[in-house]
Amino acid sequence: METNVVINTFVKETGGSVASQLEACTRCGMCAEACHFYQATGNPEYAPVWKIELLKRAYEQRFTLIGKMKLALGIDKRITDEEISHFSQIVYEACTMCNKCSMVCPMGIQIGPLIHEVRAGFSDAGIVPADLMAAVNKQVEEGSPLGVTDDVYESRMEWVADEWEVDLPMDVKGADTLVVFSSIEVMKFPENIAAIAKILNTAGEKWTLSTHAREVVNFGFYEGNAERTKMFLKRVFDGAVELGVKKIVVTECGHAYDALRWTSYNLMDVPAGIEITHIVGLIGEYLKAGRIKLKEGALDGNGTITFHDACKIQRKGGHIKEPRTVLNLLAPHDFKEMSPNREEAICCGGGGGVIAIKEADPIRYAAFGLKIDQMKKVGAKTVVMSCSNCRLQFVDCVQHFNLDVKVAGLSQLVADSLVEE
Repeated sequence: METNVVINTFVKETGGSVASQLEACTRCGMCAEACHFYQATGNPEYAPVWKIELLKRAYEQRFTLIGKMKLALGIDKRITDEEISHFSQIVYEACTMCNKCSMVCPMGIQIGPLIHEVRAGFSDAGIVPADLMAAVNKQVEEGSPLGVTDDVYESRMEWVADEWEVDLPMDVKGADTLVVFSSIEVMKFPENIAAIAKILNTAGEKWTLSTHAREVVNFGFYEGNAERTKMFLKRVFDGAVELGVKKIVVTECGHAYDALRWTSYNLMDVPAGIEITHIVGLIGEYLKAGRIKLKEGALDGNGTITFHDACKIQRKGGHIKEPRTVLNLLAPHDFKEMSPNREEAICCGGGGGVIAIKEADPIRYAAFGLKIDQMKKVGAKTVVMSCSNCRLQFVDCVQHFNLDVKVAGLSQLVADSLVEE
């Protein structure tokens, strides 16, 4: 039965750390106000604490005296297949794994990772939204959820090099830096590839792309499947080792940065001696070292420009100062902050695989209403971000709501404003 598989996974994953957090939860509900899905809809089932309810019940019923007594007395009931199916919708369609809920928890509970454990149980039982699972399977079979096969990758890179007249070094052994793009960038925002190449070339970076490590997105991570997460991570690390690089640069993708920079070390043996960073961090380093220079005030005069903080790049990754350094240089008069921002920023509503699930569209659009309010309050004409998944969500929602707002990637603005010496 599906329920047995899910519960067995929950039990297996419930070590001392998870158990202590489940015991510490006071059900205060403060996490609800931090969740953009709850804020946008008022649906109590979207409260983060409720998303881990099955994990908590499985733990209590299996390991605690009170839980066993409740079950014996009929106060509590065993988890059913119907509940499993219902909760699968909630944790996949109404959670982006942004982990803002953990920031407000007075008990310090890491609610986001606990929700990920819930997804792991559903993954083991094969209860994953069909759209998301189709993308996972495509990445297993073709190396990319968007069908970026070897041939597609080669042709796209050749086209980008010709169209934007940039040098894209490929499979260069002994290069210092491996740059890995997401298939979203390759297929939806190819200008990102050209922009980042221009930045790296201007800075004099010894870098390369890899035909083997060509996809940084990790749909196994979205699914909550450890083995597939490792499979996709290994492709990147194997490519890095093969080329002998010292650094891997994740381009504009938040969850990929999380998976590669942090999660990988808890799942597998990561090759030693390889630094993992994000393109935003690298841009910051280049500016500080004088390896690139920007035209000051280049973006002033085109209306208010604002910045959307990505959950995995800014809140978790800490790359908060770098984009603001860039925007204060390029638009010292027109750059205005949305509120809340930085670590407390509101998620775009499309991350964690949510944007890949068609049935989640109504909830996703509802959550984006919070971003619309933020942009309207500052009178934004342009909103900038450093994550292409966020960008895909913004582009889709701007079209859906017919908004008069331009959506831009940070790397593109940097590339367009470089001082060429």
